[in-house]
Amino acid sequence: MLIVLSFAVLVLAIGMLVLFAMMGELAARVPQGGGPERSTVIDPLETERIGHAPEHWPPGLSHLKQGDGCLLVLSSSCTSCQDVAMQVTRSPGHLEWQEMAVLVSAFDVKAGKEFVSRHGLGPVPHYVDERGSWVTDEFSIRQSPVALTFSGGQLMAAYSFHDVAALRAAISETRQAAARQPERTGL
Repeated sequence: MLIVLSFAVLVLAIGMLVLFAMMGELAARVPQGGGPERSTVIDPLETERIGHAPEHWPPGLSHLKQGDGCLLVLSSSCTSCQDVAMQVTRSPGHLEWQEMAVLVSAFDVKAGKEFVSRHGLGPVPHYVDERGSWVTDEFSIRQSPVALTFSGGQLMAAYSFHDVAALRAAISETRQAAARQPERTGL
């Protein structure tokens, strides 16, 4: 009986060894991703507030009153927003994007400041919007991540996005297309 039991344990041990070897071989053949898969689709948002220019700009965002700018609306409780924040601070060139500002919608100011600190957004012009009240009141935006583009303080467009590089390319393309169109004379 002892010989049969020993033989059974030996067969099980060999089977486990073969199973782990097969799993290792399979793992070696499956390509490893270089990071999270994120959508590069940029979806324009329909909002009745296009053309709106706020009378009051929060601290950190007042530079959006002049020239062209892009406000990234992020939420401290959103996983996609955390990924966007990491893209801004870890991908080459995004921190140098002069037109960019960040609005962090958070339950309270403390949570928003922790989000900014945790993701290294301090060098970027930013504002913590408690419960998203300013962005909701001014632009009817209740989702994130969203990018709002401005020209001379007026909201020109709103986009849902997940990839900062794709967003920047889409904004650049839109501005270049607008610059190529001849102005209408009203004749």
